[in-house]
Amino acid sequence: MERGKFKAVIGRVGLLCVAFTFFLVLVTAGAGSAQDSKKVLLERIDAIKEELIKMNDWLYQNPESGHKEAKAVELLTGYLKGKGWNVEVGVDKIAPYWEPILEKAWKLKSLPTAFKATFPGQEGGPTIAFLVEYDALRGPGGKAFHGCQHNMQGPIGIGAAVALSEVMKEFKIPGRIVVWGTPAEEIPPPVKAIMFDSGCFKDVDVAIMFHGIDKTSRNNPGPSGMALDALEFVYQGKASHASSAPWEGKSALDAVILMYNAIDALREHSDPGTRMHGVITDGGAAPNIVPERAATVWFIRHFKRSYVDMQVERVKDIVKGAALMTGTTVKIEGQGRYDNSISVDTLEKIAFQYAKEFGAPDPVEPDPCPPTTGASTDFGTVSYNIPSITVQVKSAPTGCPYHSIQMEEATVSDLGHKALVIATKVEAALALDLLTKPNLIDQVKKEHVELRAK
Repeated sequence: MERGKFKAVIGRVGLLCVAFTFFLVLVTAGAGSAQDSKKVLLERIDAIKEELIKMNDWLYQNPESGHKEAKAVELLTGYLKGKGWNVEVGVDKIAPYWEPILEKAWKLKSLPTAFKATFPGQEGGPTIAFLVEYDALRGPGGKAFHGCQHNMQGPIGIGAAVALSEVMKEFKIPGRIVVWGTPAEEIPPPVKAIMFDSGCFKDVDVAIMFHGIDKTSRNNPGPSGMALDALEFVYQGKASHASSAPWEGKSALDAVILMYNAIDALREHSDPGTRMHGVITDGGAAPNIVPERAATVWFIRHFKRSYVDMQVERVKDIVKGAALMTGTTVKIEGQGRYDNSISVDTLEKIAFQYAKEFGAPDPVEPDPCPPTTGASTDFGTVSYNIPSITVQVKSAPTGCPYHSIQMEEATVSDLGHKALVIATKVEAALALDLLTKPNLIDQVKKEHVELRAK
């Protein structure tokens, strides 16, 4: 080979080596930066864990039921303000569909105990929302208690958000995080559905929250929980003396009874996952008067929103048919709706892996069989429309009954305190991955669309 050509080849090889070395430096630096940011994130959470536990224990000692959580909001937002966050309390403008429903149920025209907190100076990148609940159950005698462990949710979500915001600032990570305080989860109408329809979550790319549970686990991909429509049917008939001239009357109660029997007949021809249950709220004034008015409230549920929509139309046909058979009229009013959740496999697996890595007790894989029963939650509407996850870290003894004093007591036990810190780390680490790993958000959104369409 000629000397000139040889030098040229050596020169090109040298350039390639330099370029490859530079590439390795970039990759190593990126990996190191990601590892460093996660390490700092976990250290920040450890640094504030006593503050979070103190908040948890205070909320345990000062429970407030739905739409009355003024002290809880003051505590949680006060902590955020102290960390430099901007806070807005209350959602004053709600979607028109929900206005009469909320006012009828609670004489409210707004959501005074909801709140939004944002960290100033963040821009670019995706928006991650930490959702927190803080309402207590209504116990015997109307006494509130935290039998659903909502006293843990505020400290967990806020702790994750505060630690993450500091790391984002230090490492110049683009993106935006927001804490949404969502009151009154335990009572209808569904507040998160009201908030979603009112535009509260319109800019959110992924939503994250925690809920108390007696095992560390994850969900299988696809629907979870049950979609629900709540409906009131009010029949209007004609009163008359039930003994001397019953033929002059039109019994609204007869219409309700016929409707009940027809819905019972419909059960045989409904998907096994269907739940239809109701109560008579008005059956007439007295036995010697043909009931002029009768009212009944029903919940129609299924694991899929699309099936509930279809089943509700079948029920409405029955309701109208009962009016025709009895010569009465009927008024149908919606009382609220819950969507089923959509569990996104990628989010579930990442969170579960972090839970195990951070020391969550007794991790168990989910049952591979589809669920045969379930409940409804207002988080379903968020999850149905936005990629979301409820982090599952064991915070109560195995087999502990939900909505119980034992569940409440677990929140201030060593197990509960440990779960609080671990869940905070899981939420924060998951959010950090969503902010820093290229294409992860796109992958999660794609999965969500596909799962919802099934």
